[in-house]
Formats: sequence, C-alpha cells, structure tokens
Amino acid sequence: MIRVDGLHFAYTPGEPVLRGLGFTVRPGEIINILGPNGCGKSTLLRAILGFLPVARGSIQIFGRDVLSISKRRLSRTLAYVPQQHHGVFHYNVREAVLMGRTSASPWYTVTDEDQAVVRDAMERVGITRHAEKSYLQLSGGERQLTLIARALAQGADCCIMDEPVSGLDFGNQLRLLQCIRDLAQEGLSFLLTTHHPEHAVFLGGRALLVKEGKLLADGLSEELITAASVCDLYDMPLQLLERVIRIYER
Repeated sequence: MIRVDGLHFAYTPGEPVLRGLGFTVRPGEIINILGPNGCGKSTLLRAILGFLPVARGSIQIFGRDVLSISKRRLSRTLAYVPQQHHGVFHYNVREAVLMGRTSASPWYTVTDEDQAVVRDAMERVGITRHAEKSYLQLSGGERQLTLIARALAQGADCCIMDEPVSGLDFGNQLRLLQCIRDLAQEGLSFLLTTHHPEHAVFLGGRALLVKEGKLLADGLSEELITAASVCDLYDMPLQLLERVIRIYER
C-alpha cells in the first residue's frame, strides 16, 4: 500500500534529516517507528503525507507518487492523527468525527450515509457516549479516540499517528493501544512513531529502528526489540535498562 524507497530529505542544504530510508506498509499492518529525538521520525511522516518535497528517493501510495495524488484522493487513503490536538471551537464529538466526511461530501452536504458512517466510527472506538460532549472538554485519551474515529469516518486505508500516547495517563495509553490492535485486525493499517519499545511489542506488527535518519533495522517487533537493540538505538547502558525491566517484573 505504501512504499518508501531511498528517501532523502534536508531542511537545510548539507544537513540531511533522512538518509536513504526505505520500507513498505501492507494492508492491515502495524508499523512502529522507534528512534531518539531528532532522528527524523516526524519528518518521515510529513513526507509520506505529502507535506514535504523529497530531495531523492520516492514515496508511492498504491503505486502512485504521493505528490501526484490530489489532496482529496490522498485523504481517502491516508488519515493523520497528530501528536497532540487541542482544538479551538466548541464542536461536539459527533461534529468533530463528521469532519472526516468532507472528502466524501466536499460541499459539506451531510447525507444519511455520512451520519451512519459517523455513528459506526464512534461505536468502533467506544466514544458514542460522548457524542454530544464538547471536544474541548475531553481528556487527552478521549481526544485521540475522537481523532481515530474521524480517520475511520474519512474512509482511509492507513492511519498515520505521531506519538499517539503522548501526554496520556497509563490507563488511557493501554486503552488506545488496544483500540489500535483491534482496528488493525479489522484491516486498517497503522504507521506510528513511539518512544515506548514495550508499546511496540504490545501492538505487534513490525518495528523500524531509525537513528540519525538511517534505518538500522526492520523486522517483527517481538523479535527485533531486545535489550541490546534498544540500548544501541538510544545510546544507553544495558545496566540502566535492566533496572527498568526489574521494576516491570515486580
């Protein structure tokens, strides 16, 4: 579905952020991107979404260059859930999810089909009870679920998420991760960045280890994420990680 090949990008000439990255995303697959701050994770997502022109390499969505696809058509394929979204206006949850239908109803003529899709999306992520609640009054976890519901209503094939658990409490983190797992089993693909190796193992799928703009490794999360690989990725001593692991094992 998504193919990234030999991707290079630099905001400033001579200071590359991405250095020859390449990987694929298949339907129904979860791809966890891990790496230290500044390694290019968010830049990679922005390039895939068509927000950035790439200097070298290519990004293809279903065989077409991403920059050749209209924004409306691209929105039917890729949905974006940002790291944090605070909102400004007092739209309720149902209205916020309904905004995902603008690609299907560009003149914002809401049809019965649109309303049915929105109800189904809210039910699938478990936020129906908040339908009339102001988006601005939601917790961080509820906002993330609302944005996922909007992505579902959008009808996209792949949901791109930049650090989806950022700012969430432990319980909301796990509830959100479980929601992602369930939706992936229904066929939705996820491409997400995370600073939590244990979350990538929980979600399953594949892990991409990125460092200094380069892809160090690509493989199954449960096989690729080890104490040694995590320490190498984040330049940390094994003894420190072992102390953290012992805390989780209590």
